[in-house]
Amino acid sequence: MTNMHYRLLLSTLLPAALCVTPAALAQQFKKAVADDIFADHPSMDRNAVVMPAADAKPIMPFFSERPIGDASIAMMPDGGFILTGTTLRSYARHGVELWTTARDATAWKGWGPARISGNGIVPGDVSERYLAPSVTVAGDRLYLAFSDKTGCARIAAGAVADPGGSFAASPCLVEDAADASLFVDRDGAGYLLWGGGYIARLKPGFAGLAEAPRFLKPDQKLFAEHPPVGKDWPVRTRVGRAGTTMFRDGDRYVLAASEVTGRMRTATEDLFMAEAPTPYGPFTRRMLAVPHAGRGSVVRFRDGRLAAAYNPRCDDGFALFCEQVGLVPLERAPDGRLRQAASAITEDSAVAARKPLITGETMRDPSVTLGGDGYYYLVGTLDGYGYHKPEGGVKLWRSADLERWDEVGFVWRWQGMGYDFGKNIAELWAPEIKWVERDKTFYLAFSVMERGVGGKTWLYRSTSGKAEGPYANVTKSYLVEGIDGFPFEDDDGLYFLWGGGRIARLNAARDGFDGPVRKLVDVDGDAVGYEGNGLIKVNGVYFLTGAEWHGPLRTHGTYDMMYGTSKSLFGPYSQRRMGAPHGGHGTAFADKQGRYWYTMFGNDPTAPWRMQFGLVPIDIGDPASIGVPRIGTLRD
Repeated sequence: MTNMHYRLLLSTLLPAALCVTPAALAQQFKKAVADDIFADHPSMDRNAVVMPAADAKPIMPFFSERPIGDASIAMMPDGGFILTGTTLRSYARHGVELWTTARDATAWKGWGPARISGNGIVPGDVSERYLAPSVTVAGDRLYLAFSDKTGCARIAAGAVADPGGSFAASPCLVEDAADASLFVDRDGAGYLLWGGGYIARLKPGFAGLAEAPRFLKPDQKLFAEHPPVGKDWPVRTRVGRAGTTMFRDGDRYVLAASEVTGRMRTATEDLFMAEAPTPYGPFTRRMLAVPHAGRGSVVRFRDGRLAAAYNPRCDDGFALFCEQVGLVPLERAPDGRLRQAASAITEDSAVAARKPLITGETMRDPSVTLGGDGYYYLVGTLDGYGYHKPEGGVKLWRSADLERWDEVGFVWRWQGMGYDFGKNIAELWAPEIKWVERDKTFYLAFSVMERGVGGKTWLYRSTSGKAEGPYANVTKSYLVEGIDGFPFEDDDGLYFLWGGGRIARLNAARDGFDGPVRKLVDVDGDAVGYEGNGLIKVNGVYFLTGAEWHGPLRTHGTYDMMYGTSKSLFGPYSQRRMGAPHGGHGTAFADKQGRYWYTMFGNDPTAPWRMQFGLVPIDIGDPASIGVPRIGTLRD
């Protein structure tokens, strides 16, 4: 690690990282909603895991001496660090490797396999591969927790002053154990943790168990109320699946564990935490604390600051690096839970480094079109999860450069709909604005979700040819049943896409269809996103985009943009792939310079912002793919 890199590392661990970052928009929408899944949606700021500050920096490798997994790190009394883990690739794999560094962290010293002795252990035995060992510093004692080749969890004790010295191993503490770790409380009591959540207090000297093991999980009383229909059940049976560790923060005991969740449609191994007043609970619900972190290991600095090890797997497609170790500063969220600090970026994508462009009010499902007058126009779902009839309507913004956006005002206010909602909640969703060159005017599509009935979509046309309207309904009522309407202009006419992939060509009057309604699917027969579909055509190739949740759906999952490609409008499209992480329901478009963008609003707790309009650069490459640039250049 260079001095420059270390300075960058320290800059992410400034004391400000411990400050509670207020929510950008502290609205907790109290009004009734048309769909109960919004009662406690992850797009609320209070559910955020990631809230990067304007000067947030990507996490840098802290240790890169050799490929390592399951990293465990502790602070030494002199302010330096000691580290261990599972050595990988072509390096020697037997024993427990140890490395130390001074407090300036400019160089690491390798001590080789620790000199562990004990019943059944042969020093230097190359068949002894200890997976996921952990290191703990308690006073002048240095402890290694590991499972031997027979699967027995053991603790080996040595001296902090002599990491290269001998370690005396305990007898077998627990059979068939994995991911063993040691927690030493302030009173000197030791606890063995293993297997994704098991705990047992140890006898003095840590040579045996003082009690029967028990399994730690969230307090079941917290799950008395069922979540709304359509929302994932919160995980109630565990905090994580691997790498369980415990540390103390004030009067709270924090249980940390990792789990491969499948967020972003890749093998993200995320760090979860739960807290309790005692080592045995009752624990809070688990909360995602550090995305991509890998195995849970938390370091406390002398001044009380906390940082988690960042040691992702190489099959995590959006980690900043892999099989090296970084440090992620932690902070307390407004509700008191621990999460990644605002000073840190832990995801390698251009999305993670972007900022919203309009912050004065909430916006979802943003739609941008380049008009015939050379301006860009924007609409979106407003007022949290949509205006309720008769409030609000569709508001328009305009920009000349995609950076500064000026509010034009409302261009539609619940008129000419030809439909009686009665006393039902009618919520305005997903307006879409589109300039249609052949008609020399703008079209405005929007959906209304009616509680207890479902969604319908209307299509309006500007009678002036201007984006600000006025707009008139193309029919006497709604155009289609279903939500998320999207007008698409092709060589042979104007098409209407809606409802998770249905499409039909509009007739000349634009008040109906002149052909059959079809369903756009990929080669496997699957929808390319279950909602929020859009189309763009580039060099004769159709790109069908759509929104999909990955991982734990509406708890800690990601709302991503998927896409498929075809040389025929009606497909079949290529097998759906990830396009823009966190992109979800948005629209792709080309700017005046021929660059491509995707609109984004932030709908999940690991998006860099929530419910505000932003733009993500996308690459449309050869032969036919969409991707987002990486931020790796920021780490050079």
